[in-house]
Order: sequence, then C-alpha cells, then structure tokens
Amino acid sequence: MKLEITQNIFMKYWSMAERCTGTKSTMATLASILCTADEDGVTLHATDLKTTIRVKAEGAAVIEPGTAILPLKVVGELFKKISVSPFTVEVENEKGSIKAGRNRYSFTTYPVSDFPELPSPRAAEEFTRVPAGDLGRVLAEGSIAGAPNEDFPKYISGGLLQIRKGELRVVATDGRRLSLSKTATQQTGTDADEEPREMLLPLKSLDEYKNILSGFAPDIEVEVLQDGAVTYFNVPGVQYSVRCIDSKFPNYERILSNSSTTQMKAERSAFLSALDRINIVVNDSSRMVLLTLSPGAAMGLTGRAPEIGEANESVDAEVDGEPLRVAFNVAYLSAGVKAFHGSEVSLAFNGSEGQMVISRPGGDDFIYMLMPIKLKSAETAMGAAEE
Repeated sequence: MKLEITQNIFMKYWSMAERCTGTKSTMATLASILCTADEDGVTLHATDLKTTIRVKAEGAAVIEPGTAILPLKVVGELFKKISVSPFTVEVENEKGSIKAGRNRYSFTTYPVSDFPELPSPRAAEEFTRVPAGDLGRVLAEGSIAGAPNEDFPKYISGGLLQIRKGELRVVATDGRRLSLSKTATQQTGTDADEEPREMLLPLKSLDEYKNILSGFAPDIEVEVLQDGAVTYFNVPGVQYSVRCIDSKFPNYERILSNSSTTQMKAERSAFLSALDRINIVVNDSSRMVLLTLSPGAAMGLTGRAPEIGEANESVDAEVDGEPLRVAFNVAYLSAGVKAFHGSEVSLAFNGSEGQMVISRPGGDDFIYMLMPIKLKSAETAMGAAEE
C-alpha cells in the first residue's frame, strides 16, 4: 500500500476515526486504524469493540492499493506533527515508512488478520431517518441527565432512542433527574399508533456521534439501522455503529406530570450566569442553591458554604402561582439550563419537594426533570453556615 497524503484535508477524517479507537485496551490493534486503499479511494476503520467507525477519507491519493494497520502511537502522532505536505506513506510486509520532503521515518505494524472483525449492517432494518441537525440536537438535550461513567444499573449509562407516535425521542436518567428531547421524524415499518420501537445505547458513544454530526450540514439525512445487537448511523462517507446495552429502560412516561404550583420564566443566559457564580462558592461544599420565588418580584438565588463564603443573586423573572423556596444541586440545575437551545427558559415547580421541570417556552420538544433537595435539609445547612 502506498498513499500520498495532503495533511490539512486528510487529518479531519483521521481524527474522526482516531476518536473511536480503544487506546486503553491491551490489544495493540485496537489502538490502531485499519487503512484500506483501492480504486474507490481510502477508507479508515477503527473500533474499541463497542463503537466502530468506517470513514471514507479525502486528501489521500492511492499510488498503490493495499491494506495496512497504522498504529496511533507512532504513525498517528507523526501525521499530526509532520510539517511537509503532501507526504507519502508506504507499507509492505508489515514494515512501513513515511517520506516528508527530506525527512524519513520507519515503523512496524501488525498483520491485517489481527484486526477485529467489524459489525456489518447486512441484516439490519431501518429504524428511522432524521436530519443531522435534528439528531444532533436531541442527542445533546436528551442525554444530559444520564451518568456515562456509572455501571449499575446498566440503563443509567445509556440513552434511550425511541420511535413513538411519529417522533424520535432521546431519554436519559440517573435516578435523580430525567431529560427528554424529541423531534418529528419519518417513521418506517410501523404505524404511529403501534407499540414504540426503542434501543438503549451507551451515552459515551452517543456523545461522540453528536460531535461527528457537527461536521455535517444540518439538513443531511442520517439513516439509522438496527439489527437487535448493533445500531448503525449512516451519512455519506461515514458509517458509525454502536453495540446496544442489554438492559431495560424504566417506564419514564409514568412519572411525567403537567401539575405545578409555581411557574417561572427567565432569560436563559442571565439565569445560567447567576448559577455559575453561585457554583464558585458552593462547589466544594454543599453544592446547593436556594431559589426564592414570589409573583411580582425578581428571583432570588442563595448559596452558602461553611468557611468559604456566601453568594446572593437576583435575576429578573416572571413568576406565577404560589410563593416558593426550593433548593437544588446547583450543578444539576445548571446542566438542565445549559442543555437546550433557546434564549428563554421556563421552570415549573410542584412545591418544595416535588419534581421541577425545565422546558423550552412555547414548545414541548424538551423537558428536564429534577428532584429538589429537601428544604429542611437545605435550611439546616444554611443555618449551620450562619453560625
């Protein structure tokens, strides 16, 4: 195999493949990229055994066809730091070389047969089709409440992708909060009134795919396929596949409720900035913010931490319903406000101990549900800080 590589073009595709490698694995081939060169061009393959990507790479001219495994540790780093472009890469009998102007580098690689067999969508059925911009949005908003680093129960580290009533929904929960985002989509293979179809995928993999989608035009259609064990996301030139989590996601719809005692609407950026400043004070202590809401008055935010200090903020807000004092984990509250796209944010409270719901004003395509900290505990902590 011999290639001539134009660095500034090719590295976009190399980086995309590199993010799906198993760099922490003891298997050397997982910390490598399989490169296939033929009359159709260059295709890069990478996997960590849970997530796999196939990328049709531009910026690489095929001089001699072939297949080779390119290790990240040496080849990948050289690709990034070589200062001459174009340069050539040649591999024969598992011995490789890079020629860049007057500079020469050599490296060893692995037998191509050692690279893991990659999943194939041959037996997969269509799950849905959705524009890249809409899919990226629902992945970002719907996955915010999960806990990607938690192992038990399994569903906590996963995001539920569900087709229901002509909508694609993405849902996640860590047991204390829940996020749901949805978009209208073409529903195939089933009537909108039939039972929903769904799959549970690792949050880390969904987050990575969200980053990949950001490099595509929002109106490019993403084809989503599913074969029971693996889900495939296809856009022109890139196939991204993820192994499903073998776990049952809770029935989230039974906890959704429209009841509330107090409603608040505020400018999103001002609210978020206030929470960020509160977090500076409480992050290493209580991690708690107390909201004070009264109709006709600004919203008050208070954060106190023993031996550190106190923060008091006031944010303009429209408040309707009953006066309320309610406490939350400031990081969890901030995450919900940050998650969605919009200039205003609406919060609906169900008393000081009931669930709070963040939504986009005038829409029902996003909700973030968070349970408050019991006010008695919050007041005890606040009192301790004053002594």
